[in-house]
Amino acid sequence: MEEVLGASVVSRAGRCSARQRHNLDYTPRGKKKKSESSQRILNNSTPIVTNKLFTDFGGITPIKRKCPNTPVRCKREIVAGFSPGSTQTCMLALDESCLQAVDVEVVERNYWDSQNQQLGLDGARQELAHRSKSLDLSNRESDCLLGELDQNAVLMSTALDESDSQNSQGQSGAVNLSHDVNYLPANNLTHRDELDTDNDSNKQLIKCVEEIDMNWSNQSLLEEAIKLTNEMCQSSVPMGEKIKQALLNNAQKSVKSKAKTVSCVALEGVTGPFFGLPVEVQELIEKTKGITSLYTWQTECLELPALKHRQNLVLALPTSGGKTLVAEILVLKELLCQRRNALFVLPYVAIVQEKVRSLSPLAVALGFLVEEYAAGKGCCPPRRRRWKQTVYVATIEKAMGLVSSLTETDRLGEVGLVVVDELHLVGETGGRGANLEILLTKLLFSAVDLHVVGMSATIGNLGEVATFLLADSFCRNFRPVELQEYIKLEDQVFSINWDARCSDELLTLSRRLEPRTNSDIDPDSIGSLVLEVVPEEAVLVFCATKKNCENVALLICQTMSRKFQEHKLDEKKALYRALMAECKGSVCPTLRNTLPFGVAYHHSGLMVGERRLLEEAFVSGTICCICCTSTLAAGVNLPAKRVILRSPYVGREFVTMSRYKQMVGRAGRAGMGSSLGESILVCKSTDIDKVRELVHSSMDQCVSSLVHGDASGMRSLLLSAIGQGVATSLAELHQLVKRTLLSVQATRLGVDIKALVDSTLLGLFREGALRVRNQQADMSVCLSGDNVSQTNKKLRLHRDTPLSVSRLGRAAIKGNNLREQVLSLCLSTSVSTLTQYERDLCVPGCMDLKKARLLYEDLLQAQASLVLLTCLHLLYLVTPYELVDQIRPSPSVYFNSYNELGVQDQQCARVLGITEVCMVRIVKGHTHRGVPERVIKRFYLTLMLSELWQQESVWKVSVKYHVTRGFVQNLMSSSAAFAACVMRFCEELEEFWAFKDLLVNFSQRLSHCCTQELLPLMELPAVKRGRAQQLYNAGFKTLKDIANTDVNTLVSCVDHISRKVAGQIIAAARLLLLEKVESLREEAREVLEGISVIPE
Repeated sequence: MEEVLGASVVSRAGRCSARQRHNLDYTPRGKKKKSESSQRILNNSTPIVTNKLFTDFGGITPIKRKCPNTPVRCKREIVAGFSPGSTQTCMLALDESCLQAVDVEVVERNYWDSQNQQLGLDGARQELAHRSKSLDLSNRESDCLLGELDQNAVLMSTALDESDSQNSQGQSGAVNLSHDVNYLPANNLTHRDELDTDNDSNKQLIKCVEEIDMNWSNQSLLEEAIKLTNEMCQSSVPMGEKIKQALLNNAQKSVKSKAKTVSCVALEGVTGPFFGLPVEVQELIEKTKGITSLYTWQTECLELPALKHRQNLVLALPTSGGKTLVAEILVLKELLCQRRNALFVLPYVAIVQEKVRSLSPLAVALGFLVEEYAAGKGCCPPRRRRWKQTVYVATIEKAMGLVSSLTETDRLGEVGLVVVDELHLVGETGGRGANLEILLTKLLFSAVDLHVVGMSATIGNLGEVATFLLADSFCRNFRPVELQEYIKLEDQVFSINWDARCSDELLTLSRRLEPRTNSDIDPDSIGSLVLEVVPEEAVLVFCATKKNCENVALLICQTMSRKFQEHKLDEKKALYRALMAECKGSVCPTLRNTLPFGVAYHHSGLMVGERRLLEEAFVSGTICCICCTSTLAAGVNLPAKRVILRSPYVGREFVTMSRYKQMVGRAGRAGMGSSLGESILVCKSTDIDKVRELVHSSMDQCVSSLVHGDASGMRSLLLSAIGQGVATSLAELHQLVKRTLLSVQATRLGVDIKALVDSTLLGLFREGALRVRNQQADMSVCLSGDNVSQTNKKLRLHRDTPLSVSRLGRAAIKGNNLREQVLSLCLSTSVSTLTQYERDLCVPGCMDLKKARLLYEDLLQAQASLVLLTCLHLLYLVTPYELVDQIRPSPSVYFNSYNELGVQDQQCARVLGITEVCMVRIVKGHTHRGVPERVIKRFYLTLMLSELWQQESVWKVSVKYHVTRGFVQNLMSSSAAFAACVMRFCEELEEFWAFKDLLVNFSQRLSHCCTQELLPLMELPAVKRGRAQQLYNAGFKTLKDIANTDVNTLVSCVDHISRKVAGQIIAAARLLLLEKVESLREEAREVLEGISVIPE
């Protein structure tokens, strides 16, 4: 037979009677329980493992029985890895061998016998059972076989043949079908008995079917099956062909299920045991986070009418107030109650990785998925999940790409909740603020039923931001641990009185500092302030610059006695070994001198793996003091007993109130054992007036940056909206811009929104990024009647004129990666500290058209003379443009590196125009002739990237090229992201089809630049090369090895790993494996749905 037969099976939970179990287990004497044919069929029928709480298959939801008189058939458990007792659903596929192995007449009889059992006709069958003793043994064997295949199922269609059933051996009854559903009687019924039984059974089953809620949105499936049965029973088609055709028709029907809810959670408008969530969620939060009860404000917030009615909300509370827990509870409610996905938007990659690890234990226990969208991780559009909900944890830039892909594929409705942490970043300049504003504008404009929750501790204009989000606001001044703020001036320590009525009462003398250190070494008594707390408590020292961080760390160590070296000596040795593994046998000289005293520094010059190890050591108490830049306050959660601000400056700029509150907010976190947090701002007498102004100032206001610079944010918003189909006409674009924060602030900013939109569109047309749909690409546009065209052709735009994006514009949208590269630099560096050039490069929403043209030209050149003898030419193509002006090549290093190239690599250099003559001119300091400077600098970066590609350590590359380790690692991650950008760019331009295939694996390889065996372990969140090497050396070589271990084993086998981190890594490994399993199931489902005929 040439076709695949499929049958959907709905499982029914319940208990079977003793007689039913006897019938199911009965095997005729002299017969085996399973013949070879039946065993072959059972082997071809593969049950699908489902989640205990949430999973259903094929769009079928569990049957809710309302008929109390309907017996429940025996349930066959097929669930592996989950506790029994929940409703399960499975899909069985039957091929031609099934029909060939089963006697059709016996299948027909047994099916209707099973229906009679369900309808309470067991007594009739028991009374007439003695009449069926003469049945052939092969029929009994088929009976057992059908019971194995369909114990818990209701067949949706079947075909009956009256003439075939009359000729069946050992069966004297006949089939009598009417226009309604009729049923095959029990074995050996007479014709008169059959008619009497059929009438009663028809009425009973029809009544029962009407009372059973199957949650099918396409009821025509059952109706057409009944109709087909009545038509086929009157024909002379063989029974086998009838069954095959009926099942094929059913398999081709599309079935849509209604939205499902978990039975143990509260429905809409009903208060559950834990804010509408199951009690298990509360127990898991207590187990994983150690939180036994909520604060009063958290309970008040979760019971707000705005949240109950899924309205937007802005939470404004001080740092460490507990906003994150409220957001996570809302995410769990969306996943478990509403059965929709959630998006968690965070500012930095490190915070995303921390959030993924913290959510992994909850995800494994509750059966949802967590997907990381940061740096090089995350696919767009995300894989469609039918049976599990997903929370996407993403950076701002990755969230933009995720939402854009969901919008293009018409899947934005899958997301029901968006949580935005650090909402005040919407007012940041330099691109990130515009990115966040564009993201929120598209969500509010496109999504119909979307719940947006924003959180921040430093919003000065909360009303305007709430108006922009169409949200209610919830503002409280709550801290679980009291914070006492001080200002140190010379040897005096003043307490800040925030309730002062005049400036004279603002500062109150608290005490005079008794110096514990040599004033010549430590004139500002920083060491004395640290020694008052350490090593029992932790201290964070915020410094103005990266170099100052290292100097202050060394200074503090000079003020310490040797007894501090004995504190947690074994843990410090383990930390040192972990750092050695991370840097391939090298450790920074500064850290080598400070770690014995429990002191370290933290800034972007360190690699991500080094920073992660130091952060874990600080949380565990191995390190008691970290000297860091202000960006740590906006990064990972590192609470301390005391926070010291080395000076009131961030770089060369005086600190703002928002930045100040972020830094001092790290002092005195709940659960850290401190009953009081302290912050000390060290200042000089020349800065005291500015400090007074700082204390009297308000929080920074969030101001739209869509018009910043050359209005690149507005250009990005309009271009991406047109390209993604969000708004495709002039009228729709004006409506879209009205939903922005810029529109809310237009009056006080003096911006004419309509004129801005028109002028931006005009510029996009001039650059060739836009065109009028169904018109030639070279036509220009007049928006106000003026002829601004450079050609003789002109076109007037009306409000409803359809617009589209040109090929180059669409490629620029697809290659939306420049902002991701700047984000890579922002792993530990705030955007506000970037240079003006770097800020201008952070083009939100889509690739800058100038950079898109530059990439197009480079690809054209490479297309004509691509050197594939080595990977050097391809590495040059994926070297990011924005890093070119951040590097100043060393002539001697450049010359030596060029001479170390092989003959094949030098051929690539010659194609780019870099020859020995060019190298000589570089060494002598002469200008370059015929070779653009950007090519010279970019190839210098490519040489660094090439050594990383060849497994050279980041440490050695940084030393050789005289750059920091953080810059080298940033080059790796930026190149990995840019490789994905180039590949997406080439996908939109057919002439570059070859590059798409050549660059397909570059992104993953560049992300880590490690050996092949470590790549599976690098999938774990926040696990870098050093930690992956530790795990591999300890015998954990795959994700499966980690998932199958326990916390005690992992802690004992791996150096410098806490129990909390070990538990998170194990949970993350299990979650990744579950995600892979779900992906395979989805792929299998898609393949099965697309197959209608399989050849023999």
